Amino acid sequence: MDSLHIQRHNSAKIKTIPDINKIEAAISKQKHNFDIISLLRLLFFIGYVPDEIIFKSYNTMCSQTGLIRQIRFHHEPAENVTIILNMGLLSAQGTLPNYFQKFIDKGMMDVKSFYQFIGYFDHSMMHSFFSYVYPELNLNGLLDFEHMKSGYLHMLDLKSCSTLDWIFRLVFPELEVWVEKGLFPKKISMKPLKLGHAILGGNAVFGNKTDIMVPGRTITLFSDEELTSSDYPWPKEIKKRLNKTIFPLLSVIGIDLEIILVITSQKQWVKLHRGSYLGYDKIRGGSDRYKQIRIFKGYIDSSSG
Repeated sequence: MDSLHIQRHNSAKIKTIPDINKIEAAISKQKHNFDIISLLRLLFFIGYVPDEIIFKSYNTMCSQTGLIRQIRFHHEPAENVTIILNMGLLSAQGTLPNYFQKFIDKGMMDVKSFYQFIGYFDHSMMHSFFSYVYPELNLNGLLDFEHMKSGYLHMLDLKSCSTLDWIFRLVFPELEVWVEKGLFPKKISMKPLKLGHAILGGNAVFGNKTDIMVPGRTITLFSDEELTSSDYPWPKEIKKRLNKTIFPLLSVIGIDLEIILVITSQKQWVKLHRGSYLGYDKIRGGSDRYKQIRIFKGYIDSSSG
């Protein structure tokens, strides 16, 4: 391949140049030197698009030494490349039941039609497999990589304390994070009682509202200073990052949250009054009184914001 000088053309596909046949012949000859991601990148580079790449499995009962069995380029009746792999339904490690192979060996079915039928599923499964194993290739033409990463993230339990702790530490690397479970009061609108219709019991209340306790999460953020390194107030910076990153992520699942900022050291005036010992309080048993600021408390869902 070193002797074939490949250049990307902005106005035309590389596969339209005269030397494309030499390039394709060299690729087919050196099939065993490729791994699948390098082969796909090269095919994209010389002008092939995902819809022109067909995956097939090699029919064998024995394990093979390599992944890529054969690479075939076709220009008639349509432009495409077929990659035959030692994986899929017909391979030695395939999931196809053995009795299909017995029918083939005994000539009890139309082998060509059967291979075409299986090939449809083979291509679809391998195409999907490589799309998710190598998302940077973007084999799906309409696939949004950022949307797919968001989908992967939502496979986690976003309501768990460990996951929330991980997310908040990523978004607020400057702060200490503590996540714990909690119960929050929530007002529920009720229908007014009607004489002769309402039945008093566990589900009946007087009035048009009632309070119930709902499970949620309390996230406490600890900061040594009131201002960020750029002299911006931490409460405003936290709200900014929450609205930009965390709230859109959690709005999909819906969750009750309480977010508190604790400032562990702060500048304040010294006051002389009865019971004050000018810093001697800690020795006499006094406790630190850190400033706490509630940043947010409420339910986050798709309608929030």
